[in-house]
Amino acid sequence: MKAYKIEITSSEQLIDITKSVQEYVDQAGLKDGFVQIHIPERTAAVIISINDDWRLEREFFDKLNHLIPKYDGMKFTGWTTACVKATIFGPSLQVMVYQGTMMLDKNQSIYFVEFQGPGERQYFISSSGTTLAENEKAVVPEELALIFKKREADQAEQERIKEEMRSEWQLREENRLKPDTQKNQRTADQEESERLE
Repeated sequence: MKAYKIEITSSEQLIDITKSVQEYVDQAGLKDGFVQIHIPERTAAVIISINDDWRLEREFFDKLNHLIPKYDGMKFTGWTTACVKATIFGPSLQVMVYQGTMMLDKNQSIYFVEFQGPGERQYFISSSGTTLAENEKAVVPEELALIFKKREADQAEQERIKEEMRSEWQLREENRLKPDTQKNQRTADQEESERLE
């Protein structure tokens, strides 16, 4: 088991701790088994969520505070609100490790979630299972590689759709501006005609 300290700088915060968990798995030489993350803090939880959207933290707390608000109008709902939120998500998380690799998609991360900061917090990591042999290296399991391949195909399709939308928008803008250009040309022609009369 290893203890980690973390500094919370705002009242509500999501902090990606995937790197520290991966480092623990590497140092422990875990091959097949589980890595456990536990947070003995009453206002904090641990979750797995996406890592490919910069809006995650804002939207996570916006949506959660819509369901369980910190304030009822101008009235504070109480210190237990943060504890209830932490209880919903839970203080512990277990991630499967197979062939030395955490079974997470490329766009998934492990997050420490704080509902009532700021301040210093801590979390603990431990593991159970078999260890890699002395010269054995961790590999990406075939099952996870297939998920990664599908994700890449999905991302390529999303990029294709975005490019198609950009082209449509550009064409629409060009068509929208054409009448103005023709109108300006007519006005210029009328002015020239009036000048000559």
